Amino acid sequence: MSAGWLAVMVRVLVTGDRGLVGTAVTTTLTSAGHQTVGFDLVDGHDVRDAADLERMSEGCDGIVHLAAVDEPVPDPGLAEFGPATTGSDALVFETNVVGMNNVLRAAERHGLPRVVVMSSIDVLGCFGGRGRPAYLPLDDRHPVRPAGAYGMSKWLAEQMCAAATAATGICTVCLRPPGVFTEEVYAGVRRARRDDPDFEWFPIWEYGAFLDVRDLAFAVERALTVPLAGHHRLLLCAADISSARDGARSLAEWLVPDVEWRGGPEYERDPFRALVDTSAGRALLGWEPRHRWRPGRDRR
Repeated sequence: MSAGWLAVMVRVLVTGDRGLVGTAVTTTLTSAGHQTVGFDLVDGHDVRDAADLERMSEGCDGIVHLAAVDEPVPDPGLAEFGPATTGSDALVFETNVVGMNNVLRAAERHGLPRVVVMSSIDVLGCFGGRGRPAYLPLDDRHPVRPAGAYGMSKWLAEQMCAAATAATGICTVCLRPPGVFTEEVYAGVRRARRDDPDFEWFPIWEYGAFLDVRDLAFAVERALTVPLAGHHRLLLCAADISSARDGARSLAEWLVPDVEWRGGPEYERDPFRALVDTSAGRALLGWEPRHRWRPGRDRR
């Protein structure tokens, strides 16, 4: 099959389809004319069950792998904005690493030419209050040094995808978003900052990075349908930072003054420009984030 086959994909297995991201992805794929096959723990499917994955992926043309377990949020004040599915380190590795292996094995056995995987910006090792970046803005060339079970499990999943592509020729695309925002999360963040302005950077500062769930779903659809071959790891982010007042460079100089600044005049033209460079993903996928933090600036 040629790399362009996915433009006519009709049947996609979506693991974790009942979750926040999975629901948006399923809606986007369906709207684009694709048929989705759900695979979620809520419905009795577990990515740790290799036989079930192989059975459910039969007759599909590709897999979108979203199912994962995250670490619990350490600060109770952040629980509202934390992941929905959490567990022990053992469960994180068992689900995210063994599950990734099972997805890749199912794709290989059925001859599926593409797998899109939800990785995380956490693989860089400087989010969630863990570590500092080597430089800002972040980009796809930034060193990868995961910390914690979740970040490490996602990095291992990426490594497994690279190995599978080298061994089988399956095209694998690992997407690395930051925190995913829905309308409820937007409202919650604004409410928290109204009650405590320091909430923006305390107890942790996430560089103002976020991605609207609709833009993430669109990126998944593009990762499935654009002509591609090989293995890819792509940072995704909204075009602007979720800052209440200060611009990107001002915040970087204040909060991480010892981190090398590599931004250019684009931050003078757009002071609230994101601190995550997604130019590689935009170019490869033909994707642009449409939803911004500031009202009235969405690109709809």
